Amino acid sequence: MNTVLMIGEGAWGTAVATVLAENGIPVKLWCNDSRVAQDIHKIQINTRYLPEITLSHLIEPFVDLEQIDKEIEYVFISTPIKYFRAVAARCTKWYAPHQKWIVLSKGIENDSLLLPVQILKELFGESVQAAVVMGPSFAGEVARKQLTAVNLGMRDYLIAQKIQALLTNDFFHVYYCDDLIGMQIGGALKNVIALGIGILDGAGYGDNTKAFFLTQALHEIMQMARLFGGKQETIYGLSGLGDMVLTCTSEQSRNRRVGRAIGQGHTVEQILIETGYTPEGVNTACSLY
Repeated sequence: MNTVLMIGEGAWGTAVATVLAENGIPVKLWCNDSRVAQDIHKIQINTRYLPEITLSHLIEPFVDLEQIDKEIEYVFISTPIKYFRAVAARCTKWYAPHQKWIVLSKGIENDSLLLPVQILKELFGESVQAAVVMGPSFAGEVARKQLTAVNLGMRDYLIAQKIQALLTNDFFHVYYCDDLIGMQIGGALKNVIALGIGILDGAGYGDNTKAFFLTQALHEIMQMARLFGGKQETIYGLSGLGDMVLTCTSEQSRNRRVGRAIGQGHTVEQILIETGYTPEGVNTACSLY
């Protein structure tokens, strides 16, 4: 199998790289942080994002994003939406029409209000072969080979089958969906809902209130999906309801933890400084507003 490219050394990008490597596929992993690249090269561990996982020797870190062979066919991108456009724009030098771009990023860009695939179309043209992979999938559990199921969204079913074959194995199951818009809306807005659940937690509200909130939130996400041109039924799937359940109920959820701190009376600015990260729900809440 030819090498595939993974853009983004964060927990999710690294976790999907482990899935590909488990399937015997060599992965070039672009690292924005040169220290992460050095650690992976020397000790096969992403000490910043997945410190408990020893990575496969098939995962090769590098830092020069401009020096990519145009013959590369499969490009996965997991860059946070805040930086998605800037990073993807650096790839225009070696972009080629035959490439398949698989988006792992979730969110809505603040200034343009575009979804990730729409940003790729602006940069590379309407003909870009783009897919999205989304669903209830904490990176650490995927890297530890816990049974996980996600949706793969793409209009071209034949190409989607090839991407499915790259990713599918005993612990990582990939189910086809033709609704890229609905999947991206579900994947983005569930993070905002997780913030809301966290706020209710922190403010002392009970389970009755949270059940009411989640029911109303699901209805509103479906409205947003239809508004953007997606399908309502997609929101009932893995990339919608499944991802929302995971992010809103698990203590592993960064969005929920940040929301809880807000509910306890801390300012967003304080929380982001103390935690050192900005969960996608914060950026997406601004776009949604």
